[in-house]
Amino acid sequence: MQNLQYKVTFVAKYNSVLIKQLIMTDKPFAVIFDMDGVIIDSNPLITKAWKEFFRMYDIDLTDEQLNHYVFGRISTDTLNLVFNKPISTDEMLGYQKQIEGLVRSRYREDGLIVPGFKNFVELLIAHQIPVAIATSSPAESVAIVLDMAGATSYFTVITDSSQVQHSKPHPQIYLKTAAKLGIPPVDCCVFEDSFSGIQSAKNAGMKVIGISTTHTQEELSGLADAVIPDFTHIGIDLISELLAK
Repeated sequence: MQNLQYKVTFVAKYNSVLIKQLIMTDKPFAVIFDMDGVIIDSNPLITKAWKEFFRMYDIDLTDEQLNHYVFGRISTDTLNLVFNKPISTDEMLGYQKQIEGLVRSRYREDGLIVPGFKNFVELLIAHQIPVAIATSSPAESVAIVLDMAGATSYFTVITDSSQVQHSKPHPQIYLKTAAKLGIPPVDCCVFEDSFSGIQSAKNAGMKVIGISTTHTQEELSGLADAVIPDFTHIGIDLISELLAK
């Protein structure tokens, strides 16, 4: 990538608001997006899907319990924790197929893309800034969400649940994604919505911008380096400033 040294002034238009931004950096950096709660405001939908799934097996969990067991975890970890018994490979595959089907139905019926996401990604790509996705969801779900966002062609680097063995807050998923991008973790900025996701990126040595879809700005402010409600008014300058610290 040929953006080792540059200084660019540009004007971006977001929802009829003109934002003048000055970007300065002396080395390449990358932006990594979580998916659920970041690209799509889906966590309420996921909560409903998991509740429906566990009720099939006479297990009732509170929203607080689901937040603990589900968000930021790969599904095998969630299932092992909640069932708390040996699960055969065939059983696990069956459970995963069930829950993934429920979640995807919720995506299609009620999923809303976080405002400004597509425009922001296009801005990054226009300035030759590498982008990637690191999610605890399966590849099939990623494909549905990117299609909904109109951003399928924008992401060639995607790390999904099938490519990691450890759930967030373990840093594996973010370290693996940085390696794919060929960018040092310290030069990566992550967008996350969950406590475990933020901690995962922090454990990987990355800067984190919280999206207040799942938790409030106040809840995230003590964990993330910055917090925004959506992508409507964010520019590259914020990322540059965080990475320069």
